[in-house]
Amino acid sequence: RPVASQRAGADRRARLIRRPARSPVPTRAASPAADPAVNADGMYDGTVFFHLYPELKSPKPIFSTFLEGALHCCEVARSHPDYCSAHFHEAIDQNDAIDCKPHGYFNMTLFKCPPDELFERFEDLHECLDIGHMDQVHHPMPCVELASAPGPTSAIAGVPHGVVRYSEKDAVVLVATPRHSGDSAHLDARDWRAWSGADVAAEKAGDAFLGASLHRCVDESSAFEHVVRIELGACDAGVVDACVARARGECGDGAVVGGFRCAFNIEKTGTPAGAMPAVREMQKKKREAEAAGGVSIADAGEKTGQV
Repeated sequence: RPVASQRAGADRRARLIRRPARSPVPTRAASPAADPAVNADGMYDGTVFFHLYPELKSPKPIFSTFLEGALHCCEVARSHPDYCSAHFHEAIDQNDAIDCKPHGYFNMTLFKCPPDELFERFEDLHECLDIGHMDQVHHPMPCVELASAPGPTSAIAGVPHGVVRYSEKDAVVLVATPRHSGDSAHLDARDWRAWSGADVAAEKAGDAFLGASLHRCVDESSAFEHVVRIELGACDAGVVDACVARARGECGDGAVVGGFRCAFNIEKTGTPAGAMPAVREMQKKKREAEAAGGVSIADAGEKTGQV
């Protein structure tokens, strides 16, 4: 069972190319004859694999940055026979991501197999998690979808496998509650829309509210039991803040709560995962230069005619 590991692995890296922006979805982009990914309860019929990153240090010596290791995992996962898509999120406050602060990113991957078959059907998934997150604390969580709002069918269950896409412009709130410990021990899953802030978000976002889903991690050794993902659409910052404040107040210490956006969607085939590591390094250097009273590389190039 994958946990934070110190095992060494082969020196292999993913090619990292930025994903293009997508229109707001999930959308039905495949053949209309394809069957929806829905079970008898109206929820997603496969595995929703959340991956939380409280420690974003470099997984050296194999990778030089957190993002290189994380996106290596994304790229290897695409070879899983039941892989559908992955959706790599970054903090709404982009400085949290650039500075590699705890939970500056999270990932959500959809597989069409049930959680109990996830790792046995593709053992390289174990290895890539160990390699990509060497010497890091991280939380890989195979989950099942339990409930959705507004329902009765969840958004990812209402479309065929492999066609889910999210817009980079839409705000997302993630809430992950600890397993039977801390201030979250009293929370009742039946009241998830209240304690997660989903009800507050729906009220304040109005027509921009896109929905929310409750998930349960099936790995009993995981530090977290429930994960709620709330889609707020192109709402203003006040809606995100209200949702986050409600969830933090209800869930207490130990819960992971934050505002995010989907940085890119990673499909089964086509362009590899993304060039975000290079982009982040450029952003860091630009900010450091500006803080030191200098100018950005682009500005300097314009002045010298070299760019």
